[in-house]
Amino acid sequence: MSPSPSSYGRWGALSMSSSESSPLAYPLKTIRQITKLPGIWAAGGGGSEYTAMTPKEGRSHSIITTVFVRLLPTTLVLFLGIFIGVHYPSYLSIYSRRSQTVPSLLPRTLLPPPSSLVPPVSTLPPPDDPVPNIVHYVYGLATGSQPDFPYFAYLAMRSAMVTLKPDRILFHCIHEPEGYWWDRVRGWEGWEGDDGMRKGEVEIVPARDVQTVGKDKRPVHHFAHKADILRLEVLLAYGGIYLDIDTFVLRPFADYSLLSYDTVLGMEASRLTFWHQPGFDDEMQPKGLCNAVIIARRQATFLRRWLESYEGFQESKWTEHSVEMPWTLAKLYPTTVTVLSERAFFWPLWTDDHIHAVYGTTEYDFDESGQLAYHAWESKAKPYLSALDPATIQTFDTSFTRMARRFREPDEEWRWRSHGRQDGAGSGTGLAKGDEESEREEVARRVRFYRESER
Repeated sequence: MSPSPSSYGRWGALSMSSSESSPLAYPLKTIRQITKLPGIWAAGGGGSEYTAMTPKEGRSHSIITTVFVRLLPTTLVLFLGIFIGVHYPSYLSIYSRRSQTVPSLLPRTLLPPPSSLVPPVSTLPPPDDPVPNIVHYVYGLATGSQPDFPYFAYLAMRSAMVTLKPDRILFHCIHEPEGYWWDRVRGWEGWEGDDGMRKGEVEIVPARDVQTVGKDKRPVHHFAHKADILRLEVLLAYGGIYLDIDTFVLRPFADYSLLSYDTVLGMEASRLTFWHQPGFDDEMQPKGLCNAVIIARRQATFLRRWLESYEGFQESKWTEHSVEMPWTLAKLYPTTVTVLSERAFFWPLWTDDHIHAVYGTTEYDFDESGQLAYHAWESKAKPYLSALDPATIQTFDTSFTRMARRFREPDEEWRWRSHGRQDGAGSGTGLAKGDEESEREEVARRVRFYRESER
């Protein structure tokens, strides 16, 4: 007896005698193992017929599918927690990026210079002249009406004045600032040197308006890019120490022999992300070398190469030439620049968790940090910085205000209040004309604004 053609199309619905020697004459148990399809075998009509079962009739999921379905919610919650912990300041301590060990101003590992760049010498070369103790600022390049010179910038400049005791302070600008705090800067009488001469008075230097850069005359529109180019030109012409207007100098650079090197720059650490975990940027993996603090001799080789790199300048690339390019050049020409770790100038970072730790808590201790300066990241911390004045800097108790208080003048608040009573709210004093009650209301308003900015 042979199987009918219709029975072949029904997955083993075969009708045959067990005595026939056909290749299809397998026991039903064997056919079920081959097909691996659970079902029902029904006998009748001279043969057996297989009917596949539906899930409701007993077919079950595999073990892997079952485990996956059960673990999926837990896995999603776990990854959500990791994501929040990495990006949200309330869940990430400033110290989670580093172990709380004694900070180092030098990177943990330094790239050795190529042997071809270190020729053998029988005698030491004569020492070069030190970097001149001249502090440079580049400011006032933006067009249009600008706000008065802010209080935090005044404090930052005072930090350089009293800590570095520079021979000169050159303020390069197109538009000179205005306001009460700028008047206080201009009134700075400097300091008296060993020869009895006054040093460190602020000098206004007219800056050129950078329109193009490079041999191809690539256009430069944004004032931030113009400032990036000007600071290199200024240092090539004069030598000295360039500082962004929001940089607070905490320790004298000369005490660490930084004025003895041709060019000195500091690392800016990479941002911590889901894929960029704590410790990743400990081993020579920074975002780049930030140009907010530059120490260099006049006509320094590294600065010349850096400025020449602007031949490939692109306006849309925000940090390509200001941060990333100097790190590329440092790896190509390691003997022309001294690189300090991110702990020297640019720590804590500009990320939300670090901004919160510095401006919203007392978690970070600048005195214990060992760092030489702090770049205040004005663009990220503007809500906090704009709320500061001689009264609120006393009211707010944060890591930043504890550090910045040391640079106030002894009678600063009294002068500020007296000036406010004389001319009302003008000159950026933040005080309205009136009695003590109106002054207290003004302070309370700024406190509320500051606290709302922390949320």
